[in-house]
Amino acid sequence: MIELTCFFTKADTEILVYQVIQFSPEDSWRVVLDGELMGSIDKFNGHWKQLSGDDFPGELFYEIVALIEKQYFNQLPSALMSRWNNIINEVVARSDQEYLVVCRSGVSFKSFEGIFSKFVSGLLKDEWPVSFQVFNHDFSDDFTVLAYPVIHQDRALAWNK
Repeated sequence: MIELTCFFTKADTEILVYQVIQFSPEDSWRVVLDGELMGSIDKFNGHWKQLSGDDFPGELFYEIVALIEKQYFNQLPSALMSRWNNIINEVVARSDQEYLVVCRSGVSFKSFEGIFSKFVSGLLKDEWPVSFQVFNHDFSDDFTVLAYPVIHQDRALAWNK
C-alpha cells in the first residue's frame, strides 16, 4: 500500500488535507478527505482520468496527479534497469517499500546477489528501507535484500588544540 498526503489550499485560507491511497499496483488511486472516499483516479495510456466520485476541481486534480508523478517509486524501476541493464529483465513495484526484480537468462545469479546487495542502497532516495525480492530468469532461485537508504553526512573539520 502507498499512502500520500496532499495539502490543497481552498479559497486562499482553508487548507484541506487529502489522503491519496493505492492498495496495490493494479488498483486505482483513491482520494480520501476526513475519512470519506471522494473518488478514484488512474492513469491509462499516459493520461490520468477520474474514475469515480464528483468531479474534482481542476486544480485539485492536477495537484494530486503531480504529487503521484513526482514520487521516487515511479523512477526506481527505471534506475535499477539502467544500472544493471544487461542483468535485469524486469522490475515490478508492489508498493513504495517492496519491489520484485527478475534477472535475464545467462546471469551468474550468485555473483549478482553480492553486487546487488552491496550497491542497491545507493539508488534509494526515500527515507525508509525497501525490500527487493530478486528472481533468476526461470524463477527457480531467488534472494531478498532489505536495503536501507544511504545517509550522507557532512563532515566538519575539527582543529585540535
